[in-house]
Amino acid sequence: MKWLLLSLGFAIPVAMNAKPFAFSQNSAPAPTECCYDELEGERDLFKRYDQVYSGSVEFLYWTIAEGALDYALKMRHDSWGPTPSFAQGKFKHASFDADPGFRLSLVYFRAPHHWDTKWSYTRMTNRGKDHAEKPDNPNQFLTGTFPHMTTNPLTGAHSRIHFNYNVFDWLVHRVFFPNPHLKLRFGGGGAFAWMSQDWKVRYTDAFSNVTTIRNKWNFVGAGLKTGATFDWYWTWDLYMTAQGFFGLLMGTYSNHADESTSFQPTAADNTSVPVRSAHYKDARATLTTQLMFGPSYQKNFCSTRLEIFTGFEMNSWFNLQEVYRSTQNDPQFAKETWLSTGLLTLYGLTARATLDF
Repeated sequence: MKWLLLSLGFAIPVAMNAKPFAFSQNSAPAPTECCYDELEGERDLFKRYDQVYSGSVEFLYWTIAEGALDYALKMRHDSWGPTPSFAQGKFKHASFDADPGFRLSLVYFRAPHHWDTKWSYTRMTNRGKDHAEKPDNPNQFLTGTFPHMTTNPLTGAHSRIHFNYNVFDWLVHRVFFPNPHLKLRFGGGGAFAWMSQDWKVRYTDAFSNVTTIRNKWNFVGAGLKTGATFDWYWTWDLYMTAQGFFGLLMGTYSNHADESTSFQPTAADNTSVPVRSAHYKDARATLTTQLMFGPSYQKNFCSTRLEIFTGFEMNSWFNLQEVYRSTQNDPQFAKETWLSTGLLTLYGLTARATLDF
C-alpha cells in the first residue's frame, strides 16, 4: 500500500503538467520538419515568422452592368391613336460582353512585425454591340430615346460601346493571426484610377438617312482606400479567401455629347456640322467598393509558398456614368439639359496564382 501511494503521488503531478495528445491534420509534420510552429505544436500555415516577397498574376473575366444605356423603344402593340403619346414598347439598351483582363501584384511581408505592403495594377477593356429593328406590324414603330432630326420612321438602331479601365493601388496592412488557421489583414492606402467610356448609337430611317449619336466620358482621379482580407484554413490545404474594400477618389471628369446626321430638313442646313456638340467638365468625387470571395488552394514548402485562388469579384463605381441629352430649339434660344445617371459595376471571375519567395 505504501508503494502504491508513493506511485500515485509521483504520477498525478506529472500527468497534470503533461500536454494532452490530440490527433489533427495539422499535427502531422514532426517538429524537425520545415514549416513547423513549435509554439503552436502544428504546421505554420502562413509562414508567420518569415520575411516574404510575393508575386501574383490574376486572370479576370468580367462583364459590366451599367445604367442609363437605353437607346431605343420597340413597340409591342398599336398606338392608342393619332394624338401624341408617351413612351411605348420595350426598351433596348447597350450591353457589354464578358472580356478578359489582368491584375499584377507585388507584396512584401515584414516579419516578425506582422505588416505588409502591396502594389497592384488592374487592367480591363470591355466592349459590346446591340441592335434593334422595326416591328413587322406597320402600325408599330421603332423609336429612339435620343432626340434626333429625322422625321421619317426608323427602320433600325445600332449601339456600340467601349470601356477602358485602369486602377493602381498601393496599400499597407496590419496582419493578425487570431489562431493558427486564420489570417486577417486590415489596412488601406492610396488608389489611382483612370477610365473612359465611348458609346455610339446609329439610327437609320426609312429613306436611309443616318443619325449618329456619341456620348463619351473620361475620369482621372486619386484617393484613399481601406478594407480587410482574410484567409481561413479548412482542410487538406483548402482555404476560404475573401476581400472587401471601399474608397473615395477625387479627380477630373469630362463628358462630350455629339450628334451628326445625313438628314437635311432644309437646303440651308449644313449636314457636315454637328447638330449636337456639348462639352462638360468638372472636378468630382467618386465612391468605389470592391468585394471578392472564393476558395483557394494554399501549400507551404520549405522555401516557397503557393496559392491558387478562383472566385467572384465585383467592383462598383458611383457618380461616373452620365448621359447628356437636351431639348431642341433655334440656335439663339435655350436648350434644356436632360441628364441620365447610372451605377457602374464590373463583375465576374477572378483567378489568381501567387508565389512567395
